[in-house]
Amino acid sequence: MLIKQISLLLVLLGAFLYEGAKPRSTSNQKKDRPIGVLISPEAILEIKEKAYKGLEPHRSNVVEFLSFIDDLNKASEQWEPLPDEVKVVGRSSSNPIQLSSTGGKLVYGLAIAWHLTGNEAYAQKAKELILNLSTTYNYQNAEEPKFDWGAQGILNLARGGTPYIYAADLLEGWAKWTEKDKLRYQIWLRDVMYSKVAWASRYRKNNWGVAGSFSAALIAYYLMDHPDWKLKEISPKALSLSPKEAFAAHNAMQIRRQKTTEDWKLDAKVNIWGILPNGAIPEEIRRGDDPIDGDYLPSEGSGTHYTMTYIEHLTAHAEFLRRLGDHSIYDNIEKDGSGSLLQAYHFVIDNPKGTHCFTPNRINALYMAYDYYKDPAMLRSLKDCGPGNISGQRLALFGRLTHPLF
Repeated sequence: MLIKQISLLLVLLGAFLYEGAKPRSTSNQKKDRPIGVLISPEAILEIKEKAYKGLEPHRSNVVEFLSFIDDLNKASEQWEPLPDEVKVVGRSSSNPIQLSSTGGKLVYGLAIAWHLTGNEAYAQKAKELILNLSTTYNYQNAEEPKFDWGAQGILNLARGGTPYIYAADLLEGWAKWTEKDKLRYQIWLRDVMYSKVAWASRYRKNNWGVAGSFSAALIAYYLMDHPDWKLKEISPKALSLSPKEAFAAHNAMQIRRQKTTEDWKLDAKVNIWGILPNGAIPEEIRRGDDPIDGDYLPSEGSGTHYTMTYIEHLTAHAEFLRRLGDHSIYDNIEKDGSGSLLQAYHFVIDNPKGTHCFTPNRINALYMAYDYYKDPAMLRSLKDCGPGNISGQRLALFGRLTHPLF
């Protein structure tokens, strides 16, 4: 029987979900426990129990989620295998597909699906994807004779590669995710991925930088069990940091990126930058036709969508830190009102001169943000514009499932 058929029967009939709500057999468990980058196993268990009882929206969300993952898993059978040496073609964010938003959704979704159903086929596929990634290297643009630190491959790693860490974390405690498997993946993060996403964190002002800071901080956190390791940064400045030092540095970079002051311009392409006091993000608005210093977004063009992408990436980082008891990104605001993630949301969804709905995938970030802020404007936007799709955009994934309204 297909995994999809099994999964839907488990949810609809409830039998396996009920058994899954009990402690799993210790034969396939280790003592290690995941932190849950965006959601903990305990919270997934609560969703599972509510779905079993038929409570909405949990039941419908779980059914839709498992259907989505099963369909995507089936489609992945036709994907080209990852080459060992990865070269990115042009500005493609979908090649290789394993590091696209689609690949990130699959690997993370498989790990969640394992926790929801207890079906080890999901965990096994997630493990295979992670270990396949751990053999790759390079990530330069195919057209360039040498590695360019502005290459699309860096962005693909920061956005498409980061959900693999979400998945690996959720595999903690599964006996078939061995110490050898984890170490192999950790070495790849240290030696291949970290230096590239750290460049984006240190240099880029826009959504590339947001994704880079989150990715670099998350890698550092995931490597904390190797306190003596050194994480090497190549550009814009050569550095060698412990995981603890790198974690602190890139969390700080994320907050400083929101600043509007001259000393935190980074590589901004316009003459104002950061999150302005009214919530505008000029570095993203410039990509469309709207004025970068305007008091609202008149169009539904590129500037509006890039603004939402920036917010989506930043929300993922904020939610991760929240899981650790750190609310610094969610609560950040400068004396002049600038730098506020909450105000950035309001600029889009609660602007008296013109509001926008978050797109059906990006709205998953809004579910996460509302779960923290409990902001009436956010709730209104979710009700007016939702529910959105079940998956998400790139980093704040599956928010409708993991952070439902009720």
